[in-house]
Amino acid sequence: MRRLLLAFAYVASCTALVACDRNHPPANEANAEVSNSPSVLGPDVKVGTGGSVPEPCGDGGLVLRDVVAVTGSHELRALPTVEADKIKNEKASRILGETHFHSIDSSTSVRRLCVQADWSHVQIVTPDWLTHVSGWVQNENLRDIERTASGARVYVEADFYWDDDTSQFKPQIVTAVNRIRQENRNCGQIDAFSVAKSPSRSKPGDPVFFVTCGSGASAFNVWFRPIDAQAGRSFAAKEPLGKKAAVDACEAAAKHAAAHPSSVEFSRVWDLAYMPHVSGRARVVSTFTAKNALNLELEYRIDCLFDGKSLVETNVAESFN
Repeated sequence: MRRLLLAFAYVASCTALVACDRNHPPANEANAEVSNSPSVLGPDVKVGTGGSVPEPCGDGGLVLRDVVAVTGSHELRALPTVEADKIKNEKASRILGETHFHSIDSSTSVRRLCVQADWSHVQIVTPDWLTHVSGWVQNENLRDIERTASGARVYVEADFYWDDDTSQFKPQIVTAVNRIRQENRNCGQIDAFSVAKSPSRSKPGDPVFFVTCGSGASAFNVWFRPIDAQAGRSFAAKEPLGKKAAVDACEAAAKHAAAHPSSVEFSRVWDLAYMPHVSGRARVVSTFTAKNALNLELEYRIDCLFDGKSLVETNVAESFN
């Protein structure tokens, strides 16, 4: 399933505001509390405790509707038996030109709709573009999601995809991701399966990793080094530069780029767009007029990108409108 996730993840927004190496859109998880039923679930599949009594379903099963994680990779079945038809992924099969089936793995969380002695009928919760998919999977392939007393998810090694780059730093990565989840208020949704080494920021002997927070257009990456797991670094959310300060800085950048700075007339109303992002980045797009080296007045478009308080990128181009 990871190959399919990588293929479809790039459809999601990945702009300069998001600043991503790779972006997998995560999604919300809700965990309804229900009563345990050992006779149906078996000793290795447990659910949270609450006051409600699960409704019966199917062949001696119970309706639970709790959200659980997946161990390993498994294709969903149309019925609770290994001989049942696998559920075809029509979209992936059409795009890739060969037959693919819907599967779930460690990157997936599912809602258990009906739990029988050995099988559960589940519906995908994450990734959020597959929430319409449901099917049967054996109970032994499902596991509880660990949570704090407040209900926040605690990530464990089984929630990650480990490759040659990341497997050397398993304890540090797990600790860092849990700190990010706890300290960054914009990381209520976090995709532990997205953790990977950053090719653009890493140097020999100094690996840098990232994890994706948020979903869709609100997705962004948080970068960290293995040492950050124990060091005093804070993972608190970064605030985007405010509108007035960003516009002032972008106007200053326009004057710096102009051949005759004093001739710059910067648009602050009609052509101005200010776009803050939960990642802590902000973009200002506007137009200005200025005289060029030949003393001719022309109109230009300017695009300023800020990371926190820092102006990290400026693009100026002549406008032909």
